[in-house]
Formats: sequence, structure tokens, C-alpha cells
Amino acid sequence: MKNDARRCSGMPSNAKLKWFKKSSFLLRHLSIKHRLLIAFLITSLLPVVIVAFYSNQIYETSTTTKISETSTQTLDELARNIARELEQYETLSENIIINPSIQTGLANYNQLTDLDKNVLQTLIRKQLDQQIFSFSNLSNVVIMTNTGAAFFDLGYQWYPGNQLSEVMTQTEGVARNAYWSYLRSNRGTPTLALTRKIYSENDLNSSLGYIVLCFDEKSFARNLYQSVNLGKGSSIYITNDNGMVISSLNPAIVQGNIFHKDIISKMISEQHQGKSEAFESTILNTKMLVTSAAIQMANWHIIGLIPHSFIVSELTGLRNHIIALCLLTLLLSAIVSMWIYFSISSPMRSLLLFAKRVDRGKLDGMPQQGPYPDEMQQLTSTIYNMVDRLKQLIVQIQTEQQAKREAELKMLQAQINPHFLFNTLNSLKWSAMLSGNASLTQGIGSLSELLHNTILVKEEMTPLAKEIENVQHYANIQRIRYGDSFHLEVQLHEDTATWMVPKFILQPIVENSILHAGADEHAKVNIRIEASLSDQGIQILICDNGKGFDQSEQRQQTALYRSLSGIGITNVHERIRLHYGEPYGLITHSRINYGTTTEIILPKRDRTKEDKNDV
Repeated sequence: MKNDARRCSGMPSNAKLKWFKKSSFLLRHLSIKHRLLIAFLITSLLPVVIVAFYSNQIYETSTTTKISETSTQTLDELARNIARELEQYETLSENIIINPSIQTGLANYNQLTDLDKNVLQTLIRKQLDQQIFSFSNLSNVVIMTNTGAAFFDLGYQWYPGNQLSEVMTQTEGVARNAYWSYLRSNRGTPTLALTRKIYSENDLNSSLGYIVLCFDEKSFARNLYQSVNLGKGSSIYITNDNGMVISSLNPAIVQGNIFHKDIISKMISEQHQGKSEAFESTILNTKMLVTSAAIQMANWHIIGLIPHSFIVSELTGLRNHIIALCLLTLLLSAIVSMWIYFSISSPMRSLLLFAKRVDRGKLDGMPQQGPYPDEMQQLTSTIYNMVDRLKQLIVQIQTEQQAKREAELKMLQAQINPHFLFNTLNSLKWSAMLSGNASLTQGIGSLSELLHNTILVKEEMTPLAKEIENVQHYANIQRIRYGDSFHLEVQLHEDTATWMVPKFILQPIVENSILHAGADEHAKVNIRIEASLSDQGIQILICDNGKGFDQSEQRQQTALYRSLSGIGITNVHERIRLHYGEPYGLITHSRINYGTTTEIILPKRDRTKEDKNDV
């Protein structure tokens, strides 16, 4: 069951815990005021935005659907009106085809003289006047033989190029012997053309010629769909299956040109699938809703383009109201969040000031408490109890420390008096002198001086000359054990004698040279101490001519850095860094069979100047 619950939650419990911790970490970088403001914005403004967006989408979809359905119904009705109009033109063409004069004239065209042709054309014109002029937008009637020779022409306009011969060719094999096309006259006038073959009444398999009825496209559009309005900024045009514009009232949609063939391709594809739905497309750099209807008898399509801006125009007011509502919600959220924030920040600020006073050691001045049962009041009471307990602990610790100091004093009184120890060493020193043992005399004297500097002199800093004396005393003590196995030489620049240095920084280095520098027990190690002034401060060099070591061997280097005295070179380096900082300390250079050199760099601090400053 636990596994099922974890699987249903969509996220492992460990991953959830990490996510919450990370979120809490990010929130803790924000102030409480900002966190409250964000929380109120999310809980108040976000639902309004989501509902507004969702409502806008639903309303826009509903409006688009209604407009597309209405425009599709309008175009369907318009397509039927156009089809009835085209049907009248086809009826006119049939009446002209069966005219006896035209049938006889085309059948005997090759036997007619020019005079007979002129007489026949005049006769035909008289016979067709009533039928032709009943169509106000009929601009021309052209009858041609099978060879393309002009048999009859009203003569108002003519059509340059091979336009007539092309439509005659395309008429072959069309349904109902009616081919509708677009022509452009010599005047540049857009023309709609109906081309049909003329068959003999006596033999329907015998072709006599062709008839082309031409209609003015502007009059056609004005009479049939100019008054139809699909919306502000909308356009209606007629195109064939190839995407060529047949009729249009929009100057941007030019007749006789291919205009967005992809629209026709998509419509034809949907028609083959049994669908005829509106769709949106970008046309003339504008998002448009495309609706259409088919004019079956001419293989044309009447297309309506409705701007998307018109569809959503009614949403503009709604969106303005939504924006105003969001701004009002934002203002109210900010006011409520600030109100709650100040109810928290005021006691918290008071508590924070009290905590800073406690941090400075002032344990009095408890923040004022009110009759509020909230968490802030509980926190204030808890901190007050903690501070009160802290006061009690401080008093207890002070009492215990006083008792401890008294115990230590009693214990110190029971210890050996250091002066008694020094008096005893001096007595031993005089006894050694009287017995003539110079080495022992010198060693006891040096030990006495070292103990005096260690026990009685409490200062951490000492003059460099005094530090050199301590090293020499240490060497005298070591000669009691090692004899003449080493020689210590000191070269102290007179300007550096009074400079203050930390105590016992030379002894561990000299001790390493005495203990580790000798190659064998018969070799004598020369140890030289040089002190001089440099740009950085005091430079002290401790050099020996011992066996040296390989600095790449960290284990051996670490061993050499240790000192039998327990202080050690590493300790000296850390003490110098603690006193003076990063640029100062020890640098050791060593090569096997060439000896070791340790460089100590210290800042310049003159004792005489410090004494003057003290005065």
C-alpha cells in the first residue's frame, strides 16, 4: 500500500523533501514583507488571471465558431445566387447556339463570300439584340469557327494574345459543355468568360465552332456580392481550383493572379475528406479567419476573409475590465499584506533590538509584552525566560570562578617558589665553579637564564638581542650533551638588536640543525644566524652546512620540522602568522649534502619607539 501511495503521488518522498528544502532555502533569501506580498499575489491575483484567461479563450472560441458558421451560411447562399446567375448565362448561350442563322452560317462558312458574311452578321445582331441587351453586364459575344476564325463579334472589346484560343482548347471535354474562365481585354478590363462548343442540331457529334460570352467582372461583383459584409475589414473574392483570382473587390487581391494557393489546396483537401470547416491563416500580413463555399457549376470557390481583430473586437472591453480588476486585486493584496506584515514586524523589530542588546552583554530591558496569544508573543516570552536563565547561569559561573581562583591560589602557594629554584641553581653553579668544571658551570647558568625568561618573564615579545641570548644559552646547555659536534655563529646587525620579535622563534630551528643536520657522529655542523633589514622588515637567516633533505619527500620534511622541545618549526610559523598576518612567516630551503637555510621574515617594530609611545 505504501508503494502504491508513493507511485500515485508522482514524486518520491526523498525528492519531495529535497524540493521543499530547496524552496525554503530560496524563500529565506527574501524578507518576510516580500514573502507575504508574493503569497497574497499568488493566492489572489493568480486565480483572477487564470479565470480571465480561461474565459477569454472560451469566449473567443465561441465567437469564432459563431462567426465562421454565420459567414459560411452567408457564402453558401451567395454561392447559390451566383450559380443561378451563371445558369442564366448558360441558358443565353444555349439560345444563341440553336439560332438558325448561326447554325446555317457556321455549317456553310467556307462557301460564304465577304458580303454574305456581313449580311449574316447584321442579321444575327438584330436577332440577338433583345436577348443580349437584357444582361447589363454582358460585354461581348464572340462566335468562332473550329479553326478559330471570327464568325461573329459584337466588337466592343477584343482580347490580345492567345486568350481565346486557350479557352477554346480548355473547353474540350469539360462537363456540361461549359467552361468558365477569366480574360483581360485590350482595355485592361477584367472579364468573366463562358466558352462552349457549338454542335450541329442535325448531328450532335458534329462540331461547328465555339461561342464565348464575356461579362464585365466589376458589374458581376457589384451586382452579386458587393453589398455582402462579413465584418469590418473582411474581403470576399472568387477563385478557381488553381488559386487564380476570378473576381475580387479588394485591390490587394488582384484578378488574374494566383493568390495564396495554399488556401485552395487546404479547402479542396478538406472537401475530399467530406469536411468544409473554417480555419485561420496569415493573409496580407494579417491573421484571418478563412471561410468558403463551392460554386459547383463553374468549379469556382467563393472565399471570405474575416480579420481576427474583428472577431475579438468585442473582447477589448472585457479585457480592459479584467486588467482593471487585476490592478484592483493587486492593490488590495498589497494593502492586506502590508497590514499583516506590520503586525508581525513591529514585535519582531522590538525583539531583534533586544537580541542585539543581549549580544552586547546587556541583559536588561526586556521588550514590552502585550495580551496577544500569537506566536510572536510566545517567542518573546520564551526568549525572556532564556535571558533570565542566562542571568542565573552567569551568577553561578561567577561564583564558581571565584571559588576556582581561590583554590588555584592555595595550590600555587603550595608549589615551589621560583626564586627558591633560581637560588638553588645559582648555588649549584658556584659549586661547579669552585670544583673547576667550566662546562657544567656554563650549562647551569644558561639553564637558569632560560628558566628565568620562561617562568618570570610573561611578555610574548622580546628584543631580538635577547632572543639571540636565549639561543646561545640553549646552545650552551646542548654542548653538555653533544660537546663540540656543532658550532654556533651569530651575526647581528646593530640596527636590528632592539627590534621586537616573538619569544622562542629561533630555538626550534637551531635545535633541528643540532639534532638532524649532522651527517655522522664525527662531522661538525656549523650553524650561522644572520639578522638584517630588508624592504619587508627584518630578515633572519638560520643556515647550517649539514646533510640537508629532499623537500619533495613530505614525510621526511614533516619529521625534520618536528622539534624535541615540543615547540616545532610549524608552531613558530603559525605564531608569526597569528601575530603579523599572511606576508610573514618561515621559508625553508634545503638540498641534500648542501645544508638547510631557514628564512624568517618579520615586520619592523622597534622597542625604543614603543617605549616612547607608551610614555
